[in-house]
Amino acid sequence: MKHPFSPALVLLAGIFSAQVLFSVLVYFSNISLYQNLAAIRHSGYMIVPNELVMPSLQNIKPAICGGLFFALTTGAGLTVITFLVVSVWRRFSNQYWLLLALFLTATIFFIIKFNYNIPVTLACTLTVGAAIFALLKFLPEPIERGYPLLTLFAGHLGVIILIGLIWMPVINKNVFISIRDNLLLSNPMGEQINDFYYKYTLYPAETFKSLDQKLLKSCRININDKNLSEQIKQQMAAQDYLPVDEKFAQNLTIDLTIDLKNNTLVFLRQAKTIHECSPDTFLKESKKILESISEKTDHNKFLRKITFLSLITASPLICYIFLHAFFMLGLFFIRSKISRMAGASTLCLLVLTLPSISFYHQTVDTIENANLNKYLTSHILQDRVAALKAISDQNLIIDRYIEPDQLDRLIQSPMIADRYWLAKTLGSSRTVDSYQLILRLLDDPQPNVMCMAMYSLGKQSHRKAPVAINEIIRRIKTSGHWYVQWYGYKALKRLGWTQEK
Repeated sequence: MKHPFSPALVLLAGIFSAQVLFSVLVYFSNISLYQNLAAIRHSGYMIVPNELVMPSLQNIKPAICGGLFFALTTGAGLTVITFLVVSVWRRFSNQYWLLLALFLTATIFFIIKFNYNIPVTLACTLTVGAAIFALLKFLPEPIERGYPLLTLFAGHLGVIILIGLIWMPVINKNVFISIRDNLLLSNPMGEQINDFYYKYTLYPAETFKSLDQKLLKSCRININDKNLSEQIKQQMAAQDYLPVDEKFAQNLTIDLTIDLKNNTLVFLRQAKTIHECSPDTFLKESKKILESISEKTDHNKFLRKITFLSLITASPLICYIFLHAFFMLGLFFIRSKISRMAGASTLCLLVLTLPSISFYHQTVDTIENANLNKYLTSHILQDRVAALKAISDQNLIIDRYIEPDQLDRLIQSPMIADRYWLAKTLGSSRTVDSYQLILRLLDDPQPNVMCMAMYSLGKQSHRKAPVAINEIIRRIKTSGHWYVQWYGYKALKRLGWTQEK
Protein backbone atom coordinates (compact mmCIF):
# COMPACT_ATOMS: atom_id res chain seq x y z
CA MET A 1 0.00 0.00 0.00
CA LYS A 2 2.41 2.64 -1.23
CA HIS A 3 -0.16 5.32 -1.97
CA PRO A 4 -2.56 5.50 0.99
CA PHE A 5 -3.68 8.98 -0.04
CA SER A 6 -4.59 8.10 -3.63
CA PRO A 7 -8.37 7.84 -3.02
CA ALA A 8 -8.43 11.24 -1.30
CA LEU A 9 -6.32 12.84 -4.05
CA VAL A 10 -8.51 11.42 -6.83
CA LEU A 11 -11.74 12.45 -5.12
CA LEU A 12 -10.32 15.89 -4.39
CA ALA A 13 -9.56 16.30 -8.10
CA GLY A 14 -13.14 15.40 -9.00
CA ILE A 15 -14.62 17.81 -6.45
CA PHE A 16 -12.26 20.61 -7.48
CA SER A 17 -13.26 20.20 -11.14
CA ALA A 18 -16.93 20.24 -10.08
CA GLN A 19 -16.28 23.41 -8.06
CA VAL A 20 -14.89 25.20 -11.11
CA LEU A 21 -17.74 24.06 -13.37
CA PHE A 22 -20.56 24.83 -10.95
CA SER A 23 -19.10 28.23 -10.09
CA VAL A 24 -19.36 29.13 -13.77
CA LEU A 25 -22.92 27.78 -13.98
CA VAL A 26 -24.02 29.66 -10.86
CA TYR A 27 -22.40 32.87 -12.13
CA PHE A 28 -24.31 32.84 -15.41
CA SER A 29 -27.49 31.86 -13.56
CA ASN A 30 -26.96 34.88 -11.28
CA ILE A 31 -26.51 37.19 -14.28
CA SER A 32 -29.71 35.87 -15.84
CA LEU A 33 -31.58 36.36 -12.56
CA TYR A 34 -30.19 39.88 -12.24
CA GLN A 35 -31.50 40.80 -15.70
CA ASN A 36 -34.95 39.37 -14.93
CA LEU A 37 -35.13 41.16 -11.59
CA ALA A 38 -34.07 44.44 -13.19
CA ALA A 39 -36.88 44.15 -15.75
CA ILE A 40 -39.42 43.24 -13.03
CA ARG A 41 -38.30 46.15 -10.84
CA HIS A 42 -38.40 48.66 -13.69
CA SER A 43 -41.90 47.41 -14.52
CA GLY A 44 -43.06 48.56 -11.09
CA TYR A 45 -43.04 45.40 -8.96
CA MET A 46 -41.33 44.53 -5.68
CA ILE A 47 -38.36 42.22 -6.12
CA VAL A 48 -36.69 39.56 -4.00
CA PRO A 49 -33.76 39.76 -3.54
CA ASN A 50 -34.14 43.49 -3.09
CA GLU A 51 -31.96 46.36 -4.32
CA LEU A 52 -29.55 45.84 -1.41
CA VAL A 53 -28.76 42.22 -2.34
CA MET A 54 -29.42 42.31 -6.08
CA PRO A 55 -26.01 43.83 -7.03
CA SER A 56 -24.26 40.80 -5.48
CA LEU A 57 -25.66 38.70 -8.34
CA GLN A 58 -23.04 40.28 -10.58
CA ASN A 59 -20.15 39.46 -8.26
CA ILE A 60 -17.81 36.47 -8.45
CA LYS A 61 -17.78 35.58 -4.74
CA PRO A 62 -21.44 34.42 -4.49
CA ALA A 63 -20.90 32.26 -7.59
CA ILE A 64 -17.82 30.60 -6.07
CA CYS A 65 -19.52 30.09 -2.70
CA GLY A 66 -22.66 28.81 -4.41
CA GLY A 67 -20.56 26.51 -6.59
CA LEU A 68 -19.03 25.07 -3.41
CA PHE A 69 -22.47 23.86 -2.30
CA PHE A 70 -22.90 21.93 -5.56
CA ALA A 71 -19.30 20.69 -5.53
CA LEU A 72 -19.79 19.12 -2.09
CA THR A 73 -23.11 17.52 -3.03
CA THR A 74 -23.69 16.94 -6.75
CA GLY A 75 -19.97 17.03 -7.47
CA ALA A 76 -19.30 14.60 -4.64
CA GLY A 77 -21.93 12.20 -5.95
CA LEU A 78 -20.62 12.26 -9.52
CA THR A 79 -17.07 11.91 -8.20
CA VAL A 80 -17.85 8.84 -6.09
CA ILE A 81 -19.81 7.16 -8.90
CA THR A 82 -17.05 7.80 -11.44
CA PHE A 83 -14.37 6.73 -9.00
CA LEU A 84 -16.14 3.44 -8.33
CA VAL A 85 -16.63 2.71 -12.01
CA VAL A 86 -13.00 3.46 -12.84
CA SER A 87 -11.70 1.50 -9.84
CA VAL A 88 -13.69 -1.60 -10.79
CA TRP A 89 -12.52 -1.27 -14.37
CA ARG A 90 -8.88 -0.93 -13.24
CA ARG A 91 -9.23 -4.21 -11.41
CA PHE A 92 -9.87 -6.07 -14.66
CA SER A 93 -8.59 -3.95 -17.54
CA ASN A 94 -6.38 -1.04 -18.57
CA GLN A 95 -8.50 -0.10 -21.60
CA TYR A 96 -9.42 3.39 -20.41
CA TRP A 97 -10.71 4.59 -23.77
CA LEU A 98 -13.22 1.74 -23.89
CA LEU A 99 -14.43 2.61 -20.40
CA LEU A 100 -14.67 6.28 -21.35
CA ALA A 101 -16.76 5.37 -24.42
CA LEU A 102 -19.12 3.24 -22.31
CA PHE A 103 -19.33 6.04 -19.70
CA LEU A 104 -20.31 8.61 -22.34
CA THR A 105 -22.80 6.26 -23.98
CA ALA A 106 -24.55 5.63 -20.66
CA THR A 107 -24.62 9.36 -19.90
CA ILE A 108 -26.14 10.27 -23.28
CA PHE A 109 -28.71 7.46 -22.96
CA PHE A 110 -29.96 8.73 -19.58
CA ILE A 111 -30.04 12.32 -20.84
CA ILE A 112 -32.26 11.40 -23.79
CA LYS A 113 -34.34 8.84 -21.90
CA PHE A 114 -35.26 11.11 -18.99
CA ASN A 115 -35.18 14.50 -20.74
CA TYR A 116 -32.36 15.91 -18.63
CA ASN A 117 -30.69 19.26 -19.19
CA ILE A 118 -28.35 18.09 -21.93
CA PRO A 119 -25.62 20.77 -21.83
CA VAL A 120 -25.41 20.92 -18.04
CA THR A 121 -25.55 17.15 -17.48
CA LEU A 122 -22.93 16.48 -20.13
CA ALA A 123 -20.70 19.23 -18.77
CA CYS A 124 -20.98 17.85 -15.22
CA THR A 125 -20.25 14.23 -16.09
CA LEU A 126 -17.49 15.06 -18.56
CA THR A 127 -15.71 17.54 -16.28
CA VAL A 128 -15.73 15.31 -13.21
CA GLY A 129 -15.10 12.15 -15.24
CA ALA A 130 -12.17 13.68 -17.13
CA ALA A 131 -10.48 14.80 -13.90
CA ILE A 132 -10.73 11.34 -12.34
CA PHE A 133 -9.75 9.51 -15.53
CA ALA A 134 -6.72 11.75 -15.97
CA LEU A 135 -5.49 11.47 -12.39
CA LEU A 136 -5.93 7.70 -12.18
CA LYS A 137 -4.27 7.27 -15.55
CA PHE A 138 -1.21 9.35 -14.79
CA LEU A 139 -0.63 8.69 -11.09
CA PRO A 140 2.86 7.13 -10.85
CA GLU A 141 3.11 3.41 -10.35
CA PRO A 142 3.09 1.33 -8.38
CA ILE A 143 -0.59 1.48 -7.48
CA GLU A 144 -1.75 -2.03 -6.86
CA ARG A 145 -4.49 -2.96 -9.25
CA GLY A 146 -7.81 -2.59 -7.49
CA TYR A 147 -6.17 -0.94 -4.47
CA PRO A 148 -8.27 2.27 -4.46
CA LEU A 149 -11.46 0.23 -4.41
CA LEU A 150 -10.18 -2.06 -1.68
CA THR A 151 -8.96 0.87 0.39
CA LEU A 152 -12.24 2.72 0.09
CA PHE A 153 -14.54 -0.18 0.88
CA ALA A 154 -12.84 -3.37 2.07
CA GLY A 155 -10.39 -1.59 4.38
CA HIS A 156 -12.89 0.86 5.88
CA LEU A 157 -16.24 -0.85 5.39
CA GLY A 158 -16.53 -1.95 9.00
CA VAL A 159 -15.84 1.55 10.35
CA ILE A 160 -18.28 3.16 7.93
CA ILE A 161 -21.01 0.67 8.85
CA LEU A 162 -20.37 1.23 12.56
CA ILE A 163 -20.64 5.01 12.14
CA GLY A 164 -23.93 4.49 10.29
CA LEU A 165 -25.28 2.18 13.01
CA ILE A 166 -24.47 4.70 15.74
CA TRP A 167 -26.26 7.49 13.89
CA MET A 168 -29.19 5.40 12.64
CA PRO A 169 -31.36 5.49 15.80
CA VAL A 170 -31.38 9.31 15.89
CA ILE A 171 -31.95 9.88 12.17
CA ASN A 172 -35.48 10.92 11.20
CA LYS A 173 -37.21 13.13 8.64
CA ASN A 174 -36.05 16.23 10.55
CA VAL A 175 -32.43 15.12 10.73
CA PHE A 176 -31.06 18.22 8.99
CA ILE A 177 -32.96 20.52 11.34
CA SER A 178 -31.71 18.50 14.31
CA ILE A 179 -28.13 18.70 13.06
CA ARG A 180 -28.50 22.44 12.72
CA ASP A 181 -30.00 22.86 16.21
CA ASN A 182 -27.69 20.46 18.07
CA LEU A 183 -24.40 20.82 16.20
CA LEU A 184 -24.27 24.05 14.22
CA LEU A 185 -26.18 26.52 16.37
CA SER A 186 -24.55 25.36 19.60
CA ASN A 187 -21.01 26.62 18.97
CA PRO A 188 -19.28 29.57 17.24
CA MET A 189 -17.75 27.54 14.41
CA GLY A 190 -21.05 25.83 13.69
CA GLU A 191 -22.79 29.21 13.64
CA GLN A 192 -20.34 30.41 11.00
CA ILE A 193 -21.05 27.35 8.85
CA ASN A 194 -24.79 27.88 9.32
CA ASP A 195 -24.56 31.58 8.44
CA PHE A 196 -22.47 30.77 5.37
CA TYR A 197 -25.10 28.28 4.21
CA TYR A 198 -28.01 30.68 4.63
CA LYS A 199 -26.12 33.55 3.07
CA TYR A 200 -25.11 31.77 -0.13
CA THR A 201 -27.42 28.78 -0.62
CA LEU A 202 -30.10 30.66 -2.60
CA TYR A 203 -27.61 31.55 -5.34
CA PRO A 204 -27.02 27.94 -6.44
CA ALA A 205 -30.64 26.99 -5.69
CA GLU A 206 -31.82 29.32 -8.45
CA THR A 207 -29.66 27.50 -10.99
CA PHE A 208 -31.71 24.30 -11.19
CA LYS A 209 -35.19 25.42 -10.09
CA SER A 210 -38.29 24.70 -12.12
CA LEU A 211 -40.62 27.60 -12.94
CA ASP A 212 -42.92 26.67 -10.06
CA GLN A 213 -40.02 26.74 -7.62
CA LYS A 214 -38.84 30.21 -8.65
CA LEU A 215 -40.09 33.00 -6.41
CA LEU A 216 -40.58 35.58 -9.19
CA LYS A 217 -41.01 34.86 -12.90
CA SER A 218 -41.04 37.33 -15.79
CA CYS A 219 -43.70 37.07 -18.48
CA ARG A 220 -44.92 38.86 -21.59
CA ILE A 221 -48.62 38.98 -22.52
CA ASN A 222 -49.14 39.82 -26.18
CA ILE A 223 -52.92 40.26 -26.30
CA ASN A 224 -54.61 43.28 -27.89
CA ASP A 225 -57.94 42.79 -26.10
CA LYS A 226 -57.37 45.01 -23.03
CA ASN A 227 -60.09 43.39 -20.94
CA LEU A 228 -58.80 39.86 -21.59
CA SER A 229 -55.21 40.98 -21.18
CA GLU A 230 -55.97 42.49 -17.77
CA GLN A 231 -57.74 39.34 -16.59
CA ILE A 232 -54.81 37.18 -17.61
CA LYS A 233 -52.36 39.60 -15.96
CA GLN A 234 -54.24 39.21 -12.68
CA GLN A 235 -54.17 35.42 -12.93
CA MET A 236 -50.46 35.42 -13.78
CA ALA A 237 -49.56 37.87 -11.00
CA ALA A 238 -51.39 35.69 -8.49
CA GLN A 239 -48.88 32.93 -9.41
CA ASP A 240 -45.98 35.43 -9.37
CA TYR A 241 -45.58 35.58 -13.15
CA LEU A 242 -45.04 39.31 -13.43
CA PRO A 243 -45.59 41.05 -16.81
CA VAL A 244 -42.57 43.13 -17.78
CA ASP A 245 -42.76 46.15 -20.06
CA GLU A 246 -41.48 45.58 -23.56
CA LYS A 247 -38.93 48.40 -23.29
CA PHE A 248 -37.27 46.57 -20.40
CA ALA A 249 -37.52 43.11 -21.97
CA GLN A 250 -34.95 43.58 -24.72
CA ASN A 251 -32.13 41.03 -24.61
CA LEU A 252 -33.94 39.29 -21.77
CA THR A 253 -34.84 35.61 -21.59
CA ILE A 254 -38.49 35.82 -20.58
CA ASP A 255 -39.67 32.95 -18.40
CA LEU A 256 -43.03 32.68 -20.19
CA THR A 257 -44.68 34.43 -23.12
CA ILE A 258 -48.42 34.33 -23.90
CA ASP A 259 -49.73 35.03 -27.40
CA LEU A 260 -53.32 34.99 -28.65
CA LYS A 261 -53.81 33.29 -32.01
CA ASN A 262 -57.22 32.43 -33.45
CA ASN A 263 -58.82 32.88 -30.02
CA THR A 264 -56.32 30.41 -28.53
CA LEU A 265 -53.74 31.23 -25.90
CA VAL A 266 -50.28 30.01 -26.88
CA PHE A 267 -47.70 29.68 -24.09
CA LEU A 268 -44.09 29.88 -25.19
CA ARG A 269 -40.77 29.46 -23.40
CA GLN A 270 -37.58 30.30 -25.26
CA ALA A 271 -39.63 30.57 -28.48
CA LYS A 272 -40.97 27.00 -28.11
CA THR A 273 -44.69 26.33 -27.79
CA ILE A 274 -45.34 24.60 -24.46
CA HIS A 275 -49.12 24.68 -24.13
CA GLU A 276 -52.28 25.87 -25.88
CA CYS A 277 -55.76 26.44 -24.50
CA SER A 278 -58.76 28.73 -24.77
CA PRO A 279 -58.85 31.94 -22.69
CA ASP A 280 -61.85 30.67 -20.69
CA THR A 281 -60.04 27.45 -19.81
CA PHE A 282 -57.00 29.33 -18.58
CA LEU A 283 -59.02 31.79 -16.49
CA LYS A 284 -60.75 28.85 -14.79
CA GLU A 285 -57.68 26.63 -14.33
CA SER A 286 -54.71 29.00 -14.40
CA LYS A 287 -52.89 27.44 -11.46
CA LYS A 288 -53.22 23.91 -12.81
CA ILE A 289 -52.13 24.96 -16.31
CA LEU A 290 -49.08 26.87 -15.05
CA GLU A 291 -48.07 23.88 -12.94
CA SER A 292 -48.32 21.70 -16.05
CA ILE A 293 -46.15 24.15 -18.02
CA SER A 294 -43.57 24.11 -15.24
CA GLU A 295 -43.53 20.31 -15.31
CA LYS A 296 -43.06 20.22 -19.09
CA THR A 297 -40.19 22.68 -19.04
CA ASP A 298 -38.37 21.21 -16.04
CA HIS A 299 -35.17 19.57 -17.31
CA ASN A 300 -33.24 19.67 -14.06
CA LYS A 301 -34.99 16.94 -12.07
CA PHE A 302 -31.99 14.62 -12.35
CA LEU A 303 -29.56 17.19 -11.02
CA ARG A 304 -31.85 18.05 -8.11
CA LYS A 305 -32.28 14.39 -7.24
CA ILE A 306 -28.59 13.60 -7.43
CA THR A 307 -27.87 16.68 -5.31
CA PHE A 308 -30.12 15.41 -2.51
CA LEU A 309 -28.93 11.80 -2.77
CA SER A 310 -25.33 12.96 -2.80
CA LEU A 311 -25.92 15.08 0.29
CA ILE A 312 -27.04 12.09 2.35
CA THR A 313 -24.63 9.49 0.91
CA ALA A 314 -21.62 10.71 -1.07
CA SER A 315 -20.91 13.82 1.01
CA PRO A 316 -20.55 11.92 4.33
CA LEU A 317 -18.48 9.23 2.59
CA ILE A 318 -16.06 11.75 1.10
CA CYS A 319 -15.89 13.54 4.44
CA TYR A 320 -14.74 10.25 5.99
CA ILE A 321 -12.12 9.68 3.27
CA PHE A 322 -10.66 13.19 3.59
CA LEU A 323 -10.66 13.00 7.39
CA HIS A 324 -8.95 9.62 7.25
CA ALA A 325 -6.25 10.99 4.92
CA PHE A 326 -5.75 13.94 7.29
CA PHE A 327 -5.26 11.61 10.27
CA MET A 328 -2.92 9.42 8.22
CA LEU A 329 -0.74 12.47 7.70
CA GLY A 330 -0.90 13.34 11.38
CA LEU A 331 0.12 9.80 12.42
CA PHE A 332 3.28 9.87 10.32
CA PHE A 333 5.34 8.74 13.32
CA ILE A 334 3.68 5.29 13.22
CA ARG A 335 5.88 3.20 10.93
CA SER A 336 3.49 0.30 10.37
CA LYS A 337 1.01 1.24 7.64
CA ILE A 338 -1.58 -1.19 8.96
CA SER A 339 -1.36 0.30 12.47
CA ARG A 340 -1.41 3.78 10.99
CA MET A 341 -4.59 3.06 9.01
CA ALA A 342 -6.20 1.45 12.06
CA GLY A 343 -5.35 4.49 14.19
CA ALA A 344 -6.71 6.89 11.56
CA SER A 345 -9.91 4.83 11.26
CA THR A 346 -10.36 4.84 15.05
CA LEU A 347 -9.95 8.62 15.19
CA CYS A 348 -12.49 8.98 12.35
CA LEU A 349 -14.91 6.81 14.29
CA LEU A 350 -14.57 9.02 17.37
CA VAL A 351 -14.75 12.35 15.55
CA LEU A 352 -17.76 11.38 13.43
CA THR A 353 -19.79 9.72 16.19
CA LEU A 354 -19.15 11.89 19.25
CA PRO A 355 -21.52 14.60 17.94
CA SER A 356 -24.35 12.04 17.98
CA ILE A 357 -24.29 12.00 21.82
CA SER A 358 -26.41 15.16 22.02
CA PHE A 359 -29.03 13.49 19.80
CA TYR A 360 -29.43 10.62 22.26
CA HIS A 361 -30.82 12.97 24.88
CA GLN A 362 -34.37 12.34 23.78
CA THR A 363 -37.30 13.98 25.48
CA VAL A 364 -40.44 11.84 25.43
CA ASP A 365 -42.10 11.91 22.03
CA THR A 366 -45.43 13.09 23.42
CA ILE A 367 -45.33 15.80 26.06
CA GLU A 368 -48.46 16.18 28.14
CA ASN A 369 -49.76 19.74 27.96
CA ALA A 370 -49.67 19.93 31.76
CA ASN A 371 -45.90 19.34 31.64
CA LEU A 372 -45.09 21.90 28.97
CA ASN A 373 -44.10 24.58 31.48
CA LYS A 374 -41.72 22.12 33.14
CA TYR A 375 -39.94 21.46 29.84
CA LEU A 376 -40.05 25.09 28.71
CA THR A 377 -38.19 26.17 31.86
CA SER A 378 -35.74 23.25 31.86
CA HIS A 379 -32.01 24.03 31.96
CA ILE A 380 -31.49 21.45 29.16
CA LEU A 381 -31.72 22.89 25.65
CA GLN A 382 -33.19 19.73 24.11
CA ASP A 383 -36.05 19.77 26.64
CA ARG A 384 -36.93 23.38 25.88
CA VAL A 385 -36.75 22.84 22.12
CA ALA A 386 -38.89 19.69 22.36
CA ALA A 387 -41.56 21.63 24.26
CA LEU A 388 -41.50 24.48 21.73
CA LYS A 389 -41.78 21.97 18.88
CA ALA A 390 -44.75 20.30 20.57
CA ILE A 391 -46.50 23.67 20.91
CA SER A 392 -45.76 24.50 17.28
CA ASP A 393 -46.89 21.11 15.95
CA GLN A 394 -50.19 21.30 17.82
CA ASN A 395 -50.72 25.02 17.07
CA LEU A 396 -51.06 25.71 20.78
CA ILE A 397 -50.91 29.20 22.29
CA ILE A 398 -47.63 29.42 24.14
CA ASP A 399 -48.86 32.19 26.47
CA ARG A 400 -50.98 29.60 28.30
CA TYR A 401 -48.00 27.44 29.26
CA ILE A 402 -45.37 29.91 30.36
CA GLU A 403 -45.20 33.03 32.52
CA PRO A 404 -44.39 36.39 30.84
CA ASP A 405 -41.02 36.70 32.60
CA GLN A 406 -40.05 33.18 31.54
CA LEU A 407 -41.13 33.97 27.99
CA ASP A 408 -38.97 37.08 28.05
CA ARG A 409 -36.01 34.97 29.16
CA LEU A 410 -36.52 32.68 26.17
CA ILE A 411 -36.49 35.67 23.82
CA GLN A 412 -33.20 36.79 25.34
CA SER A 413 -31.74 33.28 25.46
CA PRO A 414 -28.15 33.03 24.20
CA MET A 415 -29.10 29.77 22.46
CA ILE A 416 -30.28 30.41 18.91
CA ALA A 417 -32.44 27.25 18.85
CA ASP A 418 -34.52 28.65 21.76
CA ARG A 419 -35.26 31.88 19.92
CA TYR A 420 -35.79 30.12 16.60
CA TRP A 421 -38.46 27.72 17.85
CA LEU A 422 -40.06 30.38 20.01
CA ALA A 423 -40.47 32.55 16.92
CA LYS A 424 -42.22 29.68 15.17
CA THR A 425 -44.60 28.95 18.05
CA LEU A 426 -45.71 32.59 18.25
CA GLY A 427 -47.40 32.23 14.87
CA SER A 428 -50.25 30.32 16.51
CA SER A 429 -50.83 32.98 19.16
CA ARG A 430 -53.29 35.79 18.42
CA THR A 431 -52.68 38.11 21.36
CA VAL A 432 -51.39 41.66 21.06
CA ASP A 433 -48.40 40.75 23.22
CA SER A 434 -47.41 37.84 20.96
CA TYR A 435 -47.51 40.10 17.92
CA GLN A 436 -45.15 42.50 19.65
CA LEU A 437 -42.89 39.60 20.57
CA ILE A 438 -42.72 38.59 16.91
CA LEU A 439 -41.64 42.11 16.02
CA ARG A 440 -38.91 41.90 18.66
CA LEU A 441 -37.67 38.65 17.13
CA LEU A 442 -37.66 40.27 13.69
CA ASP A 443 -34.88 42.47 15.09
CA ASP A 444 -32.89 39.43 16.21
CA PRO A 445 -29.31 39.49 14.83
CA GLN A 446 -29.54 35.83 13.78
CA PRO A 447 -31.05 35.26 10.27
CA ASN A 448 -32.66 31.92 11.20
CA VAL A 449 -34.66 33.59 13.98
CA MET A 450 -35.67 36.45 11.69
CA CYS A 451 -36.87 33.94 9.07
CA MET A 452 -39.10 32.16 11.60
CA ALA A 453 -40.46 35.50 12.81
CA MET A 454 -41.39 36.26 9.19
CA TYR A 455 -43.04 32.84 8.97
CA SER A 456 -45.12 33.60 12.08
CA LEU A 457 -46.21 36.96 10.71
CA GLY A 458 -47.55 35.05 7.70
CA LYS A 459 -49.82 33.05 10.03
CA GLN A 460 -51.55 36.08 11.55
CA SER A 461 -55.33 36.28 11.62
CA HIS A 462 -57.35 38.03 8.95
CA ARG A 463 -57.87 40.94 11.34
CA LYS A 464 -54.14 41.54 11.67
CA ALA A 465 -53.28 40.72 8.06
CA PRO A 466 -53.16 44.32 6.70
CA VAL A 467 -50.84 45.46 9.50
CA ALA A 468 -48.67 42.34 9.12
CA ILE A 469 -48.47 42.81 5.33
CA ASN A 470 -47.27 46.39 5.67
CA GLU A 471 -44.68 45.35 8.25
CA ILE A 472 -43.38 42.48 6.09
CA ILE A 473 -43.12 44.66 2.97
CA ARG A 474 -41.19 47.26 4.94
CA ARG A 475 -38.83 44.61 6.29
CA ILE A 476 -38.30 43.03 2.86
CA LYS A 477 -37.32 46.37 1.36
CA THR A 478 -34.85 47.18 4.14
CA SER A 479 -33.37 43.74 4.88
CA GLY A 480 -29.90 42.93 3.65
CA HIS A 481 -30.38 39.15 3.86
CA TRP A 482 -31.84 37.26 0.89
CA TYR A 483 -33.14 34.36 2.98
CA VAL A 484 -35.06 36.70 5.29
CA GLN A 485 -36.59 38.42 2.27
CA TRP A 486 -37.52 35.02 0.81
CA TYR A 487 -39.35 34.02 4.00
CA GLY A 488 -41.02 37.42 4.08
CA TYR A 489 -42.32 37.05 0.54
CA LYS A 490 -43.68 33.58 1.32
CA ALA A 491 -45.42 35.06 4.38
CA LEU A 492 -47.04 37.72 2.19
CA LYS A 493 -48.45 35.04 -0.10
CA ARG A 494 -49.91 33.13 2.87
CA LEU A 495 -51.67 36.33 3.92
CA GLY A 496 -53.30 36.55 0.47
CA TRP A 497 -51.17 39.40 -0.88
CA THR A 498 -50.59 39.74 -4.62
CA GLN A 499 -48.11 41.94 -6.48
CA GLU A 500 -49.46 45.15 -7.98
CA LYS A 501 -47.75 47.98 -9.82
